[in-house]
Amino acid sequence: EYGHLDILMNNAGVSTMNHISDLTEEEWDMNFNVNSKGVFLVTQAALPLMKEKGGRMVNTCSMAAVKPDPTLAHYTASKYAVLGFTKAAALEFAQYGITVNCGCPGFVKTDMQAREIVWEGRMRGIEPAQVLQNYINNTPLGRLCYPEDVADVVGFLVSPEAKFLTGEAVNVAG
Repeated sequence: EYGHLDILMNNAGVSTMNHISDLTEEEWDMNFNVNSKGVFLVTQAALPLMKEKGGRMVNTCSMAAVKPDPTLAHYTASKYAVLGFTKAAALEFAQYGITVNCGCPGFVKTDMQAREIVWEGRMRGIEPAQVLQNYINNTPLGRLCYPEDVADVVGFLVSPEAKFLTGEAVNVAG
């Protein structure tokens, strides 16, 4: 309506779990289409609306881009792509006063995670409750991440206080 976009938040993600030997091309493509290609396409569409006055772009990445999991090779690769894209876009868009950063959430309590807990339990032959406990045990602060924890970091990254941060990946993993 006003011809300018101040903030772009690329926050879409999907996942499946599978070993590489069992991974299908459809699973690979779905993860890349949503997790990586979606970030590219929306960023490309938003850029003309931000070039003149600058702004903030934040991409949701994942802890998987920092700490891979063997049952998430395709998801991990798609999030590595987001991380690399974020860093490259930050360099390219700096001339327009646009900062580009990403948040890398850990084990976030969401519907997607609830599905993954069941999948992982089946793949590892353990109960979902044990998978959940493993997630908590592998988080130094001893609890799951909540969507609000991620939102707080995003709020900072789009604030004036973060005006001199670009190309950064902020871990939100407790």
